[in-house]
Amino acid sequence: MRLLPLRFTAAGRLATRPRARVALTGVLLATSLVAAACGGSSGGGGSSGSGTTKADSALLGPAKAATGTPVKIGWIGTGRTQAVDASAEEKSAQAAADYANAHLGGLRGHPIEIVSCEDKSVPADAQACGNTFVREKVSAVAGGSPGQADPWIKIVSPAGIPTVLNLVATQTALSTKNVFLLGNPLGPFGTAAAYAREAKLSSAVVLVIDVPAASGPAKALSPIFFANAGSKATVIAIPPGTADMTPQIQTAQKDKPALYHVTGDPTFCASAIKAIKALGIKATITALDRCVGTDKGASIPGGFEGVKIMGQANQDPTTAEYKLFSAVIDAYGKGLKTADAYTVSGYQGMLGLIRAVNAVPGTDVTPAGVTTAIKTAPATPYPIGGGATFQCNGKASPVSPNICSTTGFVADASKTGTLSNFRTIDATGIYKLGAN
Repeated sequence: MRLLPLRFTAAGRLATRPRARVALTGVLLATSLVAAACGGSSGGGGSSGSGTTKADSALLGPAKAATGTPVKIGWIGTGRTQAVDASAEEKSAQAAADYANAHLGGLRGHPIEIVSCEDKSVPADAQACGNTFVREKVSAVAGGSPGQADPWIKIVSPAGIPTVLNLVATQTALSTKNVFLLGNPLGPFGTAAAYAREAKLSSAVVLVIDVPAASGPAKALSPIFFANAGSKATVIAIPPGTADMTPQIQTAQKDKPALYHVTGDPTFCASAIKAIKALGIKATITALDRCVGTDKGASIPGGFEGVKIMGQANQDPTTAEYKLFSAVIDAYGKGLKTADAYTVSGYQGMLGLIRAVNAVPGTDVTPAGVTTAIKTAPATPYPIGGGATFQCNGKASPVSPNICSTTGFVADASKTGTLSNFRTIDATGIYKLGAN
């Protein structure tokens, strides 16, 4: 998966439109920051769960099989590449569709048939996927966090086919008609700002891996979001592969920030957190869920103990949403791991589409009917959201009418990165962007 840099003005400011609703030219994929920065990972993610689940099948609810004519739904994924193995996304999306076909009456009573296509993070392949979806006459295209969204969106949108994605925020995805973004692609920076407001932390340092995909958005957005939270943020970009970040942390500490927010891949995050702890700094530390890698913080003195983790799913195993997720994956996931970030994202993207459409009475599953249903659906439970909702009526975010939620989650981390005490963070007012 890749991230693209934001557009800046000649003065170095974030380029926006004169009104509150703006379209950003970057991708801020909370679930793929690691993939962009260092080649990706199909594990980690700081989940409270571990491998394959065994869940109570009764949680799936009573049987309610779809009986109408089949409806084709396109699914776009990255698949397996040299850089990343995102194949779990498609499998979990299929699991969600199988669950819906057996227990939710499919999509408005119609059994869902998935037309799957992999972009392989290659624009030409993504364009071919768009042509496939049009040729197959799908009623909608769904996805988790595909590496290439723009080429096929530019094909399916003019054909009148709606798109539902979990975590994508390219310029095209943010501005194209009838594209719906269920999750919060601005969460890598906004959730930390919201936490700072809640904890009454007046100053912050954002430590971000210095690749354009990450450091550009961090420099452009973090100061704005933290200012909206009543806090001041300084962004420090550090080159990837920097083993000892002590000099950078010492410089940052001169202003005695109350919060350090770490944004990068597991190796980068481990180096940053290790330096903060080695200097005996008592400031609050927050980090993305993708900072928790397969080594489980083994290189960090004391591990992740005390670090607040910002995530895109509430993986508290006691919540009804997570129990359902576990039951669906156990019944239909063919050995998928609930801890896999791609399993989470694929499930969220497909089930989110199904829930939104089914929330509106009717049987029309034409592209126009699906589009209308998504736009008019009431606030709908966000899959694995612990009670959080999304609504695609164009009013959820001031950044783009295509964003359906400003949801973000905070969790406590154990020494080994096991997460607990998940909760939804209030991000009201955080995502306002001033006009230039």
